Amino acid sequence: MSEPVPAFAVGQRWLSETQPELGLGMVEAVEHRRVTLLFPATGERRTYAADNTPLWRAQLAAGELLRDLEGRDLTVVDLLEHNGFVTYLVRDSAGHEEPLPETRIDPRLRLSRPQQRLRAGRLDSDTWFRLRVQALEQTARLATAPTRGLLGARISPIPHQLHIAAEVADRHHPRVLLADEVGLGKTIEAGLILHRLLLAGRVHRVLILVPEPLLHQWLVELLRRFNLSVALFDRKRVQALVRQGANPFESEQRILCSLDLLTEDVGLADAVLHADWDLLICDEAHHLEWSPEASSPGYELVAGLAAKIPAVLLLTATPEQLGRAGHFGRLRLLDPERFGDYAAFLAEEEGYAPVAELVTRLLDETPLSADEQARLDTLLDGDADADGSSAEPARAADTDEAAGELEAAGKPPATEQCGATSAATRERQALIDQLLDRHGTGRVLFRNTRAAISGFPERVLHPARLEAGADADDAGADNEVDPLDALWAAIDDPQGLEQDPRLEWLIARLRELAPAKVLLITTTAETVLDLRRALLERAGIQAAIFHEEMPIVERDRAAAFFADPEEGTQILLCSEIGSEGRNFQFAHHLVLFDLPADPELLEQRIGRLDRIGQTETIRIHVPYRAGTPDELLFRWYHEGLDAFSAHQPAAPAVFWEQRETLQALLSDPAPEPAEIEALIGEAQALRARLDTELAAGRDRLLELSSHRPARGGALVQALEEEDRDPTIEIFLTGLWDAFGVEREPGPGGSLVVRPGAHMLQERFPGLPDEGLTATFNRQHALAHEERRFLTREHPLTRAALELVTGSHLGTSALVLTQDKRFPSSALLLEAVYVAECPAPPALNAQRFLPPTARRMLIDEQGQERSVEIDPDALGGKCLRPRRPLARALLQAKSKVIEAMVTLAEQEAARETRALREQAGAQMRAQLDAELDRLRDLARRNPAVRAEEIAALEAERDALAETLANSRLRLDALRLIAFA
Repeated sequence: MSEPVPAFAVGQRWLSETQPELGLGMVEAVEHRRVTLLFPATGERRTYAADNTPLWRAQLAAGELLRDLEGRDLTVVDLLEHNGFVTYLVRDSAGHEEPLPETRIDPRLRLSRPQQRLRAGRLDSDTWFRLRVQALEQTARLATAPTRGLLGARISPIPHQLHIAAEVADRHHPRVLLADEVGLGKTIEAGLILHRLLLAGRVHRVLILVPEPLLHQWLVELLRRFNLSVALFDRKRVQALVRQGANPFESEQRILCSLDLLTEDVGLADAVLHADWDLLICDEAHHLEWSPEASSPGYELVAGLAAKIPAVLLLTATPEQLGRAGHFGRLRLLDPERFGDYAAFLAEEEGYAPVAELVTRLLDETPLSADEQARLDTLLDGDADADGSSAEPARAADTDEAAGELEAAGKPPATEQCGATSAATRERQALIDQLLDRHGTGRVLFRNTRAAISGFPERVLHPARLEAGADADDAGADNEVDPLDALWAAIDDPQGLEQDPRLEWLIARLRELAPAKVLLITTTAETVLDLRRALLERAGIQAAIFHEEMPIVERDRAAAFFADPEEGTQILLCSEIGSEGRNFQFAHHLVLFDLPADPELLEQRIGRLDRIGQTETIRIHVPYRAGTPDELLFRWYHEGLDAFSAHQPAAPAVFWEQRETLQALLSDPAPEPAEIEALIGEAQALRARLDTELAAGRDRLLELSSHRPARGGALVQALEEEDRDPTIEIFLTGLWDAFGVEREPGPGGSLVVRPGAHMLQERFPGLPDEGLTATFNRQHALAHEERRFLTREHPLTRAALELVTGSHLGTSALVLTQDKRFPSSALLLEAVYVAECPAPPALNAQRFLPPTARRMLIDEQGQERSVEIDPDALGGKCLRPRRPLARALLQAKSKVIEAMVTLAEQEAARETRALREQAGAQMRAQLDAELDRLRDLARRNPAVRAEEIAALEAERDALAETLANSRLRLDALRLIAFA
């Protein structure tokens, strides 16, 4: 049976299904079974075969909006069709009604609302409808997950890092000092905080100040771990921008810059101070020198920035290395009112000892004496009754909060998990939480130590004492040569390297260790190149190289070559700077071809492998030449500092104490043995004394507040559950197939994705023209940093979600199916609504009203059936390719469909009211409780700033107004017809 030819008439308005961007078309001529349309919005004409045309009749329904040729916005009240033409009864903004012929409608009108598109027959495939629903669900999860901002980072989930990131990023304008020891991940913590703040829309303009040698490390860390690009401002780039006449620091949103560059140029310092910033991150903050008498230029510049920038992160691994005054000076940068008096600060710290003692007794489950109980009650609540009863509600609240953290991560409270946690244990933990919350500097300073955090590997030293070559004895002979340069003079010279016994030792050791991966670190890029040549020529050993003079792409390839377990090279040769910012934890053998004369650099080298999460013993191989400066340096590190067996917090202080003596002996061509023994003995004694002082002065309150195992563990569990969830992979692969993107299996379980030859658009957002290799597996991503780690938070994924939800793809669909529950010719209408709350991103209203998709199933009797029928189970034949059949069905059932849409809208209006009430009540309960907590804390802990409380009050008021205007918005319609 042939399809009837549509009834065209001159003057009618039609839409092009294949080219909706043309706008409304007007029929100009109908002759010889052909129809010609003029599209006034673009001035184009199109001629179609009347019996096979991709045109749909443009008709609006009552309640819909349109614009006339005069530009007035009008609402359709009713419509009348006569002889194929439509005349609308419309109402203007003043309430006046008048008739409007369809010829007077603005030709730029687009039927974009789902009901308009469905009525006009502008149908999408069922595949796109399902992808749209998936995209809405994934967007809602992205907005509401407790792991938001933490999920997308290429990191191993470490509890203390996740706790600090969530704790700091969830504050209003956080201002904290991150002071974890080496290897515990301060840079990761800062990156997580930045990433979470950016995703929440709470910061935009970011300034990152670091020492110049760390610029590349930060650039790589932010890009590789967090997919965050920053503008690297070096002297050349800044000068070029200055010549253009504008403030160079207003040209980019996220800027990475050397602090020295700014302090050396008054003009640049003034420019950076006059730019607007949301967040300041300053690494190696212990170089910011301050005392009651004076301060360094760097300190003064950062102080000026910190005074005007709302959020500040300072990073240092040695908060008190340069004295208590310097430590106080850094805290003063964060809150000059709170830390305004150095003497008062020292006195206040003395008062933490009784609190720490109480925490210790509670942790050890030691019963409290009457005096201790009274002191505890006083600390928790100044006007508590003698029996401490007034503190009980707070304790219960804290217990509920701890349980809530687990529930937020999808886990039951500990009592439900094991059934063995007693009420006394829960109460004791609640008391500890309150003490940590209300006392100490834990809200400003976070300091985790290796002594308090488990997960570090064992180190085993493998020294090799070698007989020096002929030239090695003269390495330190010239007293005019810098002692550090003298150490490497022989190996920087290719001729000297040929005579160096360490080369033969290295060749033998590599053969002995094969096929185990070996990382070698040396001082200079020249040595790296000479070693590669010598290994290849002397032993046929191919080595990958990695140094600061290589382009980033070449470094990536070298790292990937080294990481490949089957075809990769056995050894990677790294220079000092080239080794920074990279994860080589899959290797367990480290060769220190030479030794740096600074223990912090030595620890940084070892830290390439010895990092939290490392599962294997680290084998440290140190060749040194007998009777040369490198033997002296080895002995000083090994015997004096014990620096190879474990991280030594006191080592930097010992170095600064002995620096001049050490360098003098390294420069001496024939140092006296007694002087060497005295140096090593003094180093041993100094280290022992400093270790004792550090252990005695360690603030247990600070350690405990810096690492909350319950919250950190809950976040780890939530992250692991997200990693196991396959839905984002299902969505992306389905979207790629529908869009026309090509994909195929890659090496090691990865996926190779490339632009296809017949994609819907010229480009797929986030996909390079050359394609990419990606993985959805975290462990795979950690081992292969050159591959994209695709999560719900990856920029490519977020762009893909926006591609679907921000377009009309999938907003209207029609399928034909069979189901015994429904008679032939029955209809179901699936209406997908999205909770919508117009609010600035900084308010993060989605935590109370997530953009969750509400799927309704309306039958012809007006019943909502989604509870009893799974919409995903209703498949069938998509009628989009069968336009004549789809058109006939829509026309025959138009009145029924309109009634079903109206019923769905009425149900959505009822649910909107309940949604607003629920979201508002949840918001008030949460924020009012937090405000009560902060006000109470402010009376006991001056680290809680008045600005923080005022910001939270303003946020609560703004959210109350915003949530009151929320609604359910119709996003997509799918009509299901039964045969």
